[in-house]
Amino acid sequence: MILELYMKNCALIEESRITIGENLNILTGETGSGKSIIIEALGLCLGNKYDKSYLRKGSEKGIVEIVVSSQSKNLKNVLKEYELDSDDEELIITRVFYDDGKSVARINGRTVKMSTLKEVALTFIDLHGQHQNQALFNKDTHLTFLDLFGGKKLDLPKNEYKEVYLEYNKVKKALNTLNENKDEKEIQREIDLLKFQINEIEAAALDKDEYEDLLRRREVYRNSEKIYNNLNLSYERLHEGDTNALDLIGMASQELSEVGKYDERLNEYSENIERIMYELQDICRDVRNYKDSIDFEPYELEQLEVRVDEINNLRRKYGDTIEDIQKYEAKINARLEEILNRDEMSEELKNKLNELEEILSIKAHNLTNIRKEVAIELEKSILNELKSLDMKGVAFKVDFNESEFTSNGNCEVEFMISFNLGEDMKPIYKVASGGEMSRFMLAFKTILADIDEIDTIVFDEIDTGISGIAAQVVGEKLHNIANKKQILCITHLPQIAANADTHFCISKKSDENRTYTSIKKLKYEESINEIARLIAGSNITDTTIEHAREIVNLTKENHK
Repeated sequence: MILELYMKNCALIEESRITIGENLNILTGETGSGKSIIIEALGLCLGNKYDKSYLRKGSEKGIVEIVVSSQSKNLKNVLKEYELDSDDEELIITRVFYDDGKSVARINGRTVKMSTLKEVALTFIDLHGQHQNQALFNKDTHLTFLDLFGGKKLDLPKNEYKEVYLEYNKVKKALNTLNENKDEKEIQREIDLLKFQINEIEAAALDKDEYEDLLRRREVYRNSEKIYNNLNLSYERLHEGDTNALDLIGMASQELSEVGKYDERLNEYSENIERIMYELQDICRDVRNYKDSIDFEPYELEQLEVRVDEINNLRRKYGDTIEDIQKYEAKINARLEEILNRDEMSEELKNKLNELEEILSIKAHNLTNIRKEVAIELEKSILNELKSLDMKGVAFKVDFNESEFTSNGNCEVEFMISFNLGEDMKPIYKVASGGEMSRFMLAFKTILADIDEIDTIVFDEIDTGISGIAAQVVGEKLHNIANKKQILCITHLPQIAANADTHFCISKKSDENRTYTSIKKLKYEESINEIARLIAGSNITDTTIEHAREIVNLTKENHK
């Protein structure tokens, strides 16, 4: 549950920190006082999109932050997945937003993506507003609601179905890929292209080390004249010239040897120079042999150029390296074999698909039957809740229609309802008013209270379109849910506000320069006065206050 909400520079709120109660928290205030600011603050902590108009005028940045305490297994799993483990059961979610429209989200001080924030928040809080009523108008969501109600009862049949469906879908894709949705002419053109490519690569007889060697040899041939001339010059300076290195080194060795008898070190010098002379003689011989072996024929360079161009042509078409080209050859060989054997493979895949379709049909039928059992339970539960919400003439049914196989089965579900006795049942989006939808959603929340692991539910405008006895019943329902979950509810109705365990008042005031919204936790007498305001507006009298006190006391008595 949410322990604390902090807001700074949020629209009309300069700075506010409120401690939220465990059970039913009611927020009231005059129209335009800023109740929606709180809902938007919570929405930002859930990862909702930030609109920079929410930032208080003249501020560079704003902050919303909630402190959460939860033992939800789903929350712990998500935190572990994103390596956001907390040392205790408390979690701090912060959203900082700026005047340039950007914002940053943090969980326990660590910056996270908005998608991560949303995934974390969805495990412990459910923010209910008009958009959720709209979700019920979309029949695609009805199966999700049904499965949520079915809970663990549907886990095994859904898993068994999905396991077969994944294999079925895999085979179906393989069958479509086999011919890639091409006709015979297109297939034949592909065969011809593959054969041409394979023949072209095979004819080249590529070796993985050849290309680098070709480039090296080509470089030598392109510079053959310079190489030959430099070899001649080098050999002449080392051995053939009138004054050459070998003769000079030999003379130096001889001269040192003659004086070696006077100092042993001079003999060592002579011997070292003599060793160098012999090594130089070997080098001279190698240089001469290299020079004599050179036979730079123009046609050889031409052949090298042709071979390099041939490989470069293949590289442009099939891969940057010889290994890439060879891998591509293996790939197209496999594709050619697949196409040439496609009739046989197609027949195998079709048989496999038929087998899986029969199994899938059985699994889907079983899943649908269990869903129908769950639907009967849901119908009874919803009707009981709606009747308790002063909707006694209502009729509700979960309608099933067969569909194609999807990851969720092969049935479509739609909620059918009649809110008035004697009227035909129709899709819920065709007949529900705002007030009816609010109570219908409240009925859903009531029966799901024991099923999901959500710790906190936020109701915004749950009282739309209701009053009188219906409002009193809605208040009682909220109080009952709040015995199991933390509830935050914004309301305009005294019958609902009277059920508050914790009552907050949102008010607005102005000075000469600015307008401010403040949030105050009300004491008992303050709560009575606020409920009196909800009853009579600005015309509060002693009678109104007594009436408010009577409503609160009767409500408290009913809760015992």
